[in-house]
Amino acid sequence: MKTISLILCGVFTCGAQSGAKLATGEVSSHGIFVRFETRLEPDSPPIRRFGGGVLTENEVIKRHLGNFDNHTYFGYDLTMEALPDGRARLRFAGLTMTPAKMSEIFKNTPQWTALPLPAAPAMLDVRVGETVALDLFVNPSTGQKVTEYLTIASSARTEARVEGTARDFAAEDVDIAISSPKVSIDGKPAFSWRGAIAGQAVWLDLPAHGRFVFSLLPRPDLGMQKLGEIRGSLMTWRSGGHDYSLTASKPIAPGSRAYHLFVFPIPRAVTEFTMWAGPKPDDPIRHR
Repeated sequence: MKTISLILCGVFTCGAQSGAKLATGEVSSHGIFVRFETRLEPDSPPIRRFGGGVLTENEVIKRHLGNFDNHTYFGYDLTMEALPDGRARLRFAGLTMTPAKMSEIFKNTPQWTALPLPAAPAMLDVRVGETVALDLFVNPSTGQKVTEYLTIASSARTEARVEGTARDFAAEDVDIAISSPKVSIDGKPAFSWRGAIAGQAVWLDLPAHGRFVFSLLPRPDLGMQKLGEIRGSLMTWRSGGHDYSLTASKPIAPGSRAYHLFVFPIPRAVTEFTMWAGPKPDDPIRHR
C-alpha cells in the first residue's frame, strides 16, 4: 500500500471496508468506468440526513456530498485519461461547485458552507481493478471520517471479487445505471450526454421541462408515481402531457425483464441538461 494524500491499494490485498455505507454509484469518462462507494468510518454517530450526486461539466466530474443536518458539503473534481499502457490517470482537485449551485440542486436548503478536502489532491495512475481510497471529511474532534472508495473498471466485462460476509439479495441493492444517454421528447431528439451515472435513485434536469426523479422501487410515501417503464437500454415515461424516452448504450436495469419506473416530476426552471445519482430518492424530493 502506498500513500500520496490518497491511499492506493490492490483489490486483492485490501481488507473489506468498514463503517456504514452512505452511497454507491458509477461514473465514466473517455472510456474509463469508475464505481464508487462512500462510507462513514466508524458508523457511529450516524449522519442522519446525507445526500449528493455527480455533476459533469466540460468533462470534469464534480462529486458532491451534503450533510443536511448542518448544511455543509464537500467533495472533489475528477478528470480521467486513458493511458497507452492500459492504466487510467486520475486527477483529483478541490470541488469547484459553489454554494449557489448546491442551493440550485437542493431548493429547500438555501444556505450551504463548503468544506475543503482533509489533504491536498493528487494525480494517480491506476490499473483496472485497483481501488483508490479518498478521505473526503474528517471530524477533528472525534476522528470520524467520510471516505470514498473508487474502483477502476474497463468498458468491457472484467472479473471482480467482493470481500465481506455474504447476505441475502435485496431489492435495495439494484441500481439504475445510465450510460451515454440520448433523450427524446414527443419523438424528437432533444438532449445527449457522454458519461455514465448509477444509483438507486437517478434524477435529471430537462430545460423547459423541469426535474424528474426516478426509482425502480415504489415510494408512495414520497408521492412517486408509476409513470414509465425500463426495457433493456430504453427508459420511457409520460408526464405533463409529454412522452419522454431515454436510450442508453447499456442496459439500464439488471435482468432481462421489463420493469415499472416510478417518477416524481418537479416543476422548476432549468437551463441545462444535467444528471445526478444518489443512494435514494428522498433527498432530491424532500429538498426540492
